[in-house]
Amino acid sequence: MIYKILIADDKGNAFSYLQDILKDDKDRFGISQSARSEIYNSALLVQPNIILISVESLARNGIESIMSLKQDKLTHDIPVILITDYSPRTNFDRVFEYGIVDFIRSPYSKDELLMRIEAAESRRDFQHDIYIEHELLRELSIVARKTATGVVIISNKNKIEWVNEGFEKMYGYTLEEFRKKFESLLFDPENNPKLNDAIQKCREGAESSAYEKKWQTKDGQPIWIQTTLTPVYNEQDQIIKYIAIESNVTELKEAEERLEAKNESLVTLTEHLENSNLLLEKQRQEIEKQKELSEEQKKKSDELLLNILPFETAEQLKKKGFAKSKQYKLVSILFTDFKDFSKLTGIMESQDLVEELNMYIQKFDEIIEGHYIEKIKTIGDAYMCAGGLPLRNKSNPIDVTLAGLEIQKFMKEYAEEEKMKNETAWELRLGIHTGEVIAGVIGKKKFAYDIWGDAVNKANRMEQSGEVGKVNVSGDTYEFIKDYFDCTYRGKIEVKNNIELDMYFVNRLKPEYSDDEYGIVPNAEFLKKLSKY
Repeated sequence: MIYKILIADDKGNAFSYLQDILKDDKDRFGISQSARSEIYNSALLVQPNIILISVESLARNGIESIMSLKQDKLTHDIPVILITDYSPRTNFDRVFEYGIVDFIRSPYSKDELLMRIEAAESRRDFQHDIYIEHELLRELSIVARKTATGVVIISNKNKIEWVNEGFEKMYGYTLEEFRKKFESLLFDPENNPKLNDAIQKCREGAESSAYEKKWQTKDGQPIWIQTTLTPVYNEQDQIIKYIAIESNVTELKEAEERLEAKNESLVTLTEHLENSNLLLEKQRQEIEKQKELSEEQKKKSDELLLNILPFETAEQLKKKGFAKSKQYKLVSILFTDFKDFSKLTGIMESQDLVEELNMYIQKFDEIIEGHYIEKIKTIGDAYMCAGGLPLRNKSNPIDVTLAGLEIQKFMKEYAEEEKMKNETAWELRLGIHTGEVIAGVIGKKKFAYDIWGDAVNKANRMEQSGEVGKVNVSGDTYEFIKDYFDCTYRGKIEVKNNIELDMYFVNRLKPEYSDDEYGIVPNAEFLKKLSKY
């Protein structure tokens, strides 16, 4: 079955881009284009599985069309995803109010789009399940009113709030008549100790409490009533109400009395069975508690695993118990190292040194996250990350170079702030190399995701042979980025084992591709070219 995508795009750029990334999946996806003012009408005509709308289309007509979708039963469940560049003009709090369920950053990859679509579909299925559950509860409420069994709702202040028709038939009293005759005595511990005991058990944590009591109907007939009292909790785990289910067990009670007169041993057996049931109930509760504890521990372990391993690797490790190593032919590795770090350890307090180093590492993490780069590890004051894994892409030499420029720009700006405060300014060397690696998980008790290969060694040499404040790249990386970045050739520079390598300093993005004076922020023209990788 063709999966239908409707994209709201007046200019046609977003539509063309979507066609381009899905060109190899024409047999799976059907793409339709709509003007922002015609989203609702187009949705009625096409009946798409999902709707994409660019942030430029969130003008008045586009918003009205989306709101119309959510007001029509035929289109209410169609997920709407916003295509955005995360610019300040996008008010994400408001767009979700209009009915948009998710957003995706432009330019986006095919894999990212498919993941967003899958998430939107799952969310729609979840909402459908909630609707089914709501309908079931509505039907149950009807059953509660009509059933012959008595149903009573009691407030936590010991007031009867509601009874069903079965209750009134069982006792012969209307609710008002029952309140007037019995409510003042019903919750008195001396007059009705069994109900008082059941309430107390619920307050002490019991899931429910059952008891039997002999009553008289309005016409004077004696009846035995079995009551099961169940507490209802709010989100703060406080009891707000009690639900009492009452059954007329007169025939059963009379039969029990006859049997008791004939054989007292049956009473002993019944008591034994009741004790066994109580024991089983306690055991069941304990098992439930252990299950909850186990699930909580599993959740914590999953979160910890995702903090140290890429998502793809962590999932494979959980499902199979191991993660196979993979070979990547195009990966860009970035190394950083602080100049004279050993001297800093001699002039700074240990606690201050660690806090300062942690601040830098957190900032590096923040920068690379915005460029689809995976952090590999830190070794002392050295920092290592790589682009192009675990999800493969061809843009990683450019992504990593942009991250390197942004890191050095941050170092320069922060150093200026430190100098104004007469503090020691830290300086950083940074090197990048592009090549082939093997990536995988090592360790048995303490897992670590790492990469190996000659490319890693060369990236390290780029950092060691670099200069503070500069982005030093190898000749291999230069061949991938030379069309977009202004670089300075340094010549062949000797590294370890008398090996000479071509090296370049990356100065900035070329002016025609830059959106700022420093040559670090890509402009729309560059992002358009980058989206084709």
